Parts: sequence; C-alpha cells; structure tokens
Amino acid sequence: MDKEYIQSLIKADIESLGCVIWGIELVGNNNSPTLRVFIDRNKGIRIQDCEKVSRHISKVLEADEFSINNLSLEVSSPGVQRKFFNKNQYSNYIGFTLKVRYKKEENEYTSIKGTLEEVIREGLVLKTENEDFFINFNSIDKANLEYTGVEHAK
Repeated sequence: MDKEYIQSLIKADIESLGCVIWGIELVGNNNSPTLRVFIDRNKGIRIQDCEKVSRHISKVLEADEFSINNLSLEVSSPGVQRKFFNKNQYSNYIGFTLKVRYKKEENEYTSIKGTLEEVIREGLVLKTENEDFFINFNSIDKANLEYTGVEHAK
C-alpha cells in the first residue's frame, strides 16, 4: 500500500471538510493492516470531525476500488505529543520542547530533548540546558512535541 497515493486520494476531500492531513501511518502486517490518518485544523479536532472524516475516507477508498483485506482505519488528532511527519510542520513550533530520536554519525541512535530554536533548510536547531544542537532532517528517525503544560497546547 502506498501512503502517498492514499494521501493524494483523500487530501482534497479532507480539506473540503475543514481539516488537513497531519500525517498518515500504515502499521501492522499484510494480514491485518491498520491505516492511521491524523487530522488537524486551527480550532482543534473534535470527535465529530474524526467520525465525519473516517466515514468519508472509507467511501473514497471504496469508490477508488482500493481494497485491502482486513484493513482497519483509524482517524484521530495528532494529540498534544504530536509526531512530526515532514519538515514543513516544525516551523509553527519554534519555542516549544521537542524530543528527537536521530542517527548519529556512528550509525547509532540517540535521543535529545530541547527547545526548538530554529528550522533551516537542512534541519533543526534544538537548545538544551548546555548547548545548541543541529540535527539534519535526513538523520531524524522520529520527532515528537513534548507536552510541557497548557500554555503550549495547540
């Protein structure tokens, strides 16, 4: 299953419902795959938004004759500890705390938690208590917003 194809198939329809696609994940195995679609909007996501988008995505996939046996569909908000799916998503979170898992030059993974100071074309600059770290986008395995209190809730 091609996530990019699915995203292109459902993007305009989700936007017509007042939401945007934050990200798409495909998890599970071939016998019981799960398609997770994370949606967002400026005013926040309500359960009714998830229900409406879920019903719509199901119809779009069915109309496209996109069938996978035992496919489960989950539609939700990205949540307060949202995962970042692409580099364009970071710039709205300058000043927020992120946790980033990335591959170091020695091909080993490490994690860092810091305040997002800057987003540049090549990567992110995170500030920790002691120093600033540059993390190249190509080395990021996973990045999440860290919940630090209501004042930073989106």
